[in-house]
Amino acid sequence: MDVSQKYKKPLLITGGVLAVFILYRVIVGKIDNSGSQYDTTGNGNSAPIDAQAIAETLYNAMKISGTDEQAIKNALQPVNATQFKQIVTAFGQRSYNKTMGNIYEYFGNTLNKYGLKEWLKNELNASEYETLRLKYPTEL
Repeated sequence: MDVSQKYKKPLLITGGVLAVFILYRVIVGKIDNSGSQYDTTGNGNSAPIDAQAIAETLYNAMKISGTDEQAIKNALQPVNATQFKQIVTAFGQRSYNKTMGNIYEYFGNTLNKYGLKEWLKNELNASEYETLRLKYPTEL
């Protein structure tokens, strides 16, 4: 028996297994898990989030003139796109003055209400907002 014939069948089997593995990784890599409430970003956040608590943290960081950008970054760092959508819903529409935050509300003035997108767009600089927009393109 020729040596090449002896190794032909194992090589074909190995090549076939390798091809199936590569095809599997390509297909599985394209599956969208964003419908899950769990993190799919690989950043270690596997527990469900408290969207209302994060929405309140964001509100508190932006509600008065002098935004706490670091608090916003810290609150959103572990949040994936699906979770961010939950936060946008929890944030809802809140009174907001685009120049002075909501400070006028404390004096009894009625302000227009805006969602989280408008709040972030006005409270963050263009670079910070763009970073978030790239992370959460469907909501921002």
